[in-house]
Amino acid sequence: MTMLNDQVQIVTVTPGTADVRVRSGAKAISIGMVRSSNGRWCWQHRDGEQSSAVAASRSDAAHALASYHRAFKPQAPSDVSVRRLVFG
Repeated sequence: MTMLNDQVQIVTVTPGTADVRVRSGAKAISIGMVRSSNGRWCWQHRDGEQSSAVAASRSDAAHALASYHRAFKPQAPSDVSVRRLVFG
């Protein structure tokens, strides 16, 4: 496992793929995967959004995925419990 800036973790799955996780409080949450194709790296967010193969390294692709996640996928604060009301 590789940790970048103590916020992004890269967990190798195969030589050409890795799971990308970001820290949220004491937990690391998977936000998607990075994979290589013809020597270039791309990312795929857990919701299906993906990039073209533009990154030169796995680390660059993981940072790009984390940046995308922070910019476009708002998160609930990690210190607040999320409660849902169920009406019957």
